Amino acid sequence: MADTKCLWRYYLGLFITLCRVPMPLAKTLDSVSWSSQNHKFQPGKGLVIYPEIGDKLDIICPKADAGRPYEFYKLYLVKKEQAESCSTVMDPNVLVTCNKPEQDIKFTIKFQEFSPNYMGLEFQRNINYYITCKLFVSLFTLEASVAARGWFTCC
Repeated sequence: MADTKCLWRYYLGLFITLCRVPMPLAKTLDSVSWSSQNHKFQPGKGLVIYPEIGDKLDIICPKADAGRPYEFYKLYLVKKEQAESCSTVMDPNVLVTCNKPEQDIKFTIKFQEFSPNYMGLEFQRNINYYITCKLFVSLFTLEASVAARGWFTCC
């Protein structure tokens, strides 16, 4: 009987301690609409974001607007040198292809250090990651730096 009381107190104390420990909260970041009309992309700088491990980011390929030609993109996860030179030649990692003018396409990136999916993306803390894209009609690039820190840019 005394052992049960001690064990119960132990678990209650452990529970109270865990409730007081600040836990990192994953959040869903503002969606990024992948379009040359998106004013978040600054000329020469692109878009810089600072996600934490566990955060999610939605990249939206918007459907075609009436009276405006659709922008067909292919988005790649690349190295810094490739983003700076707008190149996807070496070791391309295609993230999403924006090729459906009749509907929005949503691609979600979860910033995680380990993915149970063999094709899943994995990100390490304090490493910069870059996303670049090619517009099929003209050239458009986004550079993204993540590392639990991240940014995007277009050229």
